[in-house]
Amino acid sequence: MMSPGRGRWSLVSATATAAVVGVVVALVARSFAGGSCPEYDALRVASSCRDLIGSLAVRVGAAAAVAVLLMGLLAAGLRRTAEAMEEDRRTAATERSAGRANG
Repeated sequence: MMSPGRGRWSLVSATATAAVVGVVVALVARSFAGGSCPEYDALRVASSCRDLIGSLAVRVGAAAAVAVLLMGLLAAGLRRTAEAMEEDRRTAATERSAGRANG
């Protein structure tokens, strides 16, 4: 059976991994797209090209972090389900063998 701290550790590690991936994706997206901005904005608007790219990079990083978190939690849930199913199989096998020995 799984210890109570193991599930909590899985959530912490999935969250930490998602945060790291989100930050890395945001930094990479910003560095790649930053070169596409012109040196001089012809239209002086409230939001410049670099501000828009920074905002989009943060959104892409957040989306990547959420995707990694969901996949990590899904994997942890599937692992717990497989462990529970295996435990049920072992219990049923033990009960069948005990029934044969007594009967």
